[in-house]
Parts: sequence; C-alpha cells; structure tokens
Amino acid sequence: MKPARSETLKKEPLQVLLVEDNAGDARLLREMFKEQASGFELTHLLRMSEAVAHLAKGGVDIILLDMGLPDGHGLDTVRRARAVAPGIPVIVLTGLDDEALAAEAMKEGAQDYLIKGQIENRALPRALRHAIERYRLQQETELLRTNQMQFKDEFLSHVSHELRSPLTAIYQFVTLLLDRLAGELLPEQHQHLEIVLRNVKQLESMINDLLEVTRVQAGKLLIELQRTSISDAIIYAVNTLQGAATAKGITLSAELGDAFYALPPVCADPTRVRQVLIILVDNAIKFTPPNGVVTVRAFVPEGNSGVVILEVADTGCGIDPRMNERIFERLFQAADFSAAGRKGLGLGLYICKELVTRQGGHIWVENSLEHGGAVFSVTLPVFSLPNLIAPILRRASRTDGSITLVVAEIGSQTGWLSDEVRATHSHEVRYLLQRCLHSDVDVLLPKIGSAGAAEFFFIVAMTDQIGGEAIAKRIQEQMDGSEYVRQAGLTYSTSYRVVETIRQNIRESTDEFGKKVATQILELINNEIASRRIRNAD
Repeated sequence: MKPARSETLKKEPLQVLLVEDNAGDARLLREMFKEQASGFELTHLLRMSEAVAHLAKGGVDIILLDMGLPDGHGLDTVRRARAVAPGIPVIVLTGLDDEALAAEAMKEGAQDYLIKGQIENRALPRALRHAIERYRLQQETELLRTNQMQFKDEFLSHVSHELRSPLTAIYQFVTLLLDRLAGELLPEQHQHLEIVLRNVKQLESMINDLLEVTRVQAGKLLIELQRTSISDAIIYAVNTLQGAATAKGITLSAELGDAFYALPPVCADPTRVRQVLIILVDNAIKFTPPNGVVTVRAFVPEGNSGVVILEVADTGCGIDPRMNERIFERLFQAADFSAAGRKGLGLGLYICKELVTRQGGHIWVENSLEHGGAVFSVTLPVFSLPNLIAPILRRASRTDGSITLVVAEIGSQTGWLSDEVRATHSHEVRYLLQRCLHSDVDVLLPKIGSAGAAEFFFIVAMTDQIGGEAIAKRIQEQMDGSEYVRQAGLTYSTSYRVVETIRQNIRESTDEFGKKVATQILELINNEIASRRIRNAD
C-alpha cells in the first residue's frame, strides 16, 4: 500500500476517509468540512468491511475512524485499518468516556484522537494536517534509522572480520611474553602486559558479539534444542565469572537448595543458555559498584509448570523504566550508565533476546523494589516428552495404537573438527530428517543424548513395524542422495524399534496416558543410547 501523500507534494485536495455509522456525528463532520476544510475531499462509509475494501484500492491520505462500528469495535478497528493500509495515518473518533481506549489506539499506530462533541471547526483541518505531517516525519525518521543501522551492521561486520587475524597475533605474542618464553620480565613490564592482555580479551569479546550479530542477520544462528539442565548452566556461568566479580569486590552467587537441583530440564540449547547467562551476569557485574551483590536464581513459577524462569539480579544503578524495551535493541546504549565504566557495543542484550526468543522463551527487565538494581528475567520451556508426543497420541483412537521409535545415527569419518562443526552438521541432518516425516503422525524429538563420537536423532512415529521400516528406508535414501552428507564425510545408519502396544484405560486421563507412553519411550531411548555407547567404546 502506498504511503499517504504529503500536502506539500500535490495541489489536489487531500482524500479523507470517514468511517462512522452514527448519522448525527457524520453530518456534523461533513458540515465542518464544507465550512472550514476546503483543501480536503471527504468519503463517508458506514462499516469497517466497506472501509477495508475502499482502502485496498488506494488513494486515501488520512482516515477518520470511529471505534464503535456495527462490524468492528475498539482496537480491532484500528488494527484492521493498519493491516490493510499501513502507510495511511489514522485519527480515531471517540466518546468522552473512552479517552483511555483512544490512548491505547495510539499505541496501536493511530496518530491522534478527536472526542466527539468537542471538535471545533477550525481545529479539525489543523488536526488532519498535523497528523499527516507527523506521520510523514515518523516514516522518514524510521527510514533514516533503518539505513543507519544497515550501514553500521555492514561496516562493523567487515571490521570485525578484518580485526580477528591481527588480534590473534597480538594475543599470542603477549601470552608468549607473559609466560617468559622470550625472557624474564620486570614486575612493571609484567603488569603492563597484563593490562594489554585484558584489553585484548575485551576487544575479542566485542568482535565475537559482532560476528554473532552477523550470523543472526544472515539467518545462520544455529540453535540445537535438546534436553538441557538449567542447574548445570547456572553453575557454569557463576564459576566462569567468579574471578571477575571477586576482582571488583562483588559477591556473585547462585541460590542453591533442594528446589534448585530438582529443577526440571528445559528444551533449549545448552551452549546458548550458558551464553545468555554469561552475558547477563557479566553485565550485572559491570553495572554493580564494589561491595555489591549479583545473584542468579531459577524456579518454576506458581500456576505455570511449563516454563522455568531464570533471574539475574544485581544491586547496581538500575534501569530507567522508559528504557526497558529499548535496551534489547541492536547497538543501543543507555546514556546514564556511567557506573559501568567502559561501554561495549550495545550488542549483548540484543544477542540475548535473539537467543532466548529462538528457543521459545521471553526476556524482560525490571528494577528491584527490595534491593535496588535491575532484575533480568528469562523464561524457557520445560522439556516435556508427553507434550512433544501429544499430537500423535491424539490419533491413537483412530489407529491400532502402535508406536515405533526410529533411530538415526551419524558420525564423522575423520572425527569432529570442533563442537561448532558438529553442531552445524547436526543441524543440517535434522533438516534432512524432517523432510522424511509426516507432521501429523511423526515427531522428530529434540536432542536427548549422545554416545561420544555419535550423534543420535529419535523419531516417534504412530505406526507399526511396516511403517517403521518404511521411515527408516526413506531416511537411508535421503542420506544416500545428499550431497551435503557426502562432502561432510558423515557416516550414518538407521534402525527402528516397535514400542509395545499401549492402550489408554477408560479411567485414564489424556495427561496420564501421555506420561505413561512418554515414560516407556524415554526408557527405550536411554537403553538405545547406553547400548550404542558401549558398542562405540569397543
């Protein structure tokens, strides 16, 4: 849809679409336009459906929209208008008692609101012109901001790649000197080199953030969902940054206890969860003054057993509530974080949000009313095999109830070059496997475990032995014909096991039945992993 035409760019009247079903209100507005608004041409419609059809044809410069129509009410009318004509400014018409609703409409994209019965003849054309001009300025500002961000992304991506080689050389030679492989050092020389090394590591961290953002923008950010321990991830992050916290005189701890170690596993990428925690804890340490406290905790919230909440709380300077959303934007830096000393590039929290969102979670920040400082919260979905297989279990009543576990195993002919390469190959193989399945009766599970050098993929299929054999054959053919698998030097094999036919008792709830089936499948999976681990060890 083309954007609204600026009054300065044309001499013909501006086209106003009035959507109002009240005859009296519509008549008053028509009279105002006749008397005062000679530079406008009015089109009046009674229903939202008529307005949607009219807007789709184009040629409208501004919309006067009643929020109570026969076929549309409240914010729904604004959303529908914005959906069909996102480039057209909207002024909502509201009653005296609906100013709060009108304010909400402005959050949905409306430019302004006018209260019926209080619209002055002279104020109407001025409000229309101001709304159009304000919208035009917003569009131009957003376009300029987008172009600036794109330029920054391209520039920083190029610079980050170019800096890696010389930075690696600096790191190697500084560590060589600190290890006294090139001769003894005076205490002062050793101190100066440690400062150099510390700044090299800071620069390396910035470059890694830039490269991570490049992967996000290019769609190459790999997320390998699997059964992940939150407790292990928290302990790893705290141990990793304990030295930095101690050096600054900050108490860094995790709230441990029976409930902590009993936390259910989450469906997430363990490497990415650790990365999120490292960024959040590192930021908390930066923005907390000496003698402060940084605490990491995790818990299952009351009333929602489907998620685990991670919290990183500090006793630092807190965050301006107006910045609670903006701090997660790319390259954003708050101007009042002087307590942090050296600033980064404003990428850490953006990366956190991308990582959390792509794992099915949410991230937000609030100030702590009890201790001051900020509290960053992250939700991640609990790993639930019953929930994962629930869609295919619903078909059990229409089949004989047979369930088959199909196992695909991959390895590397030359050994995995790195964890990153292994994750990349696993991601590609998972994509190949997905193409072999029927979404309504087959479920490719997230990664559950591995046996050393082998990567396993488990498929739960609502089928019998013949169907399991057919799936295994399709997978084998897909692997045989894959150029990626051949060039990567991957080895592969497939097998299947029919799960003992499971019937739902008449007194058994759907949830209970799902848990019973999941328990049997998980037992079979664990047995498969254990037996193959023994076989691969031999």
